[in-house]
Amino acid sequence: MKLTFPAEKLRELLAAAETRWPLGLRPLWGAKNPAGFWLVGDQGVYLMHNGKATEDKQIVVYAEECNPDTMPFDDWWHAKRASFGGDDGCEFIDANVVRDAVAANSPLIFEFTETTMSLRLR
Repeated sequence: MKLTFPAEKLRELLAAAETRWPLGLRPLWGAKNPAGFWLVGDQGVYLMHNGKATEDKQIVVYAEECNPDTMPFDDWWHAKRASFGGDDGCEFIDANVVRDAVAANSPLIFEFTETTMSLRLR
């Protein structure tokens, strides 16, 4: 299963993150991580930053192959299950991974097998 996060959306997410990180970081299941992003499998699969939350709507970037806002339920649900399984999940992604994609004007591509997750730029 391949999930693609478009470069232009990553740019917006990084800009939002860089304004929120100086205000504080949210822990992931009680564990403190450095400034970065979360890859979330929930209703779709999306990236979000771990900067302090605001009352504004949180910016998220959905994978092109798993976006409940633009895809029929059966399509995005299949992609979510193929990447994260039946349960919800969250993986920490270092900030430099997204910075590198933005600097290269490249989408971020995650590839999943039954036992691994890898990522690459185009």
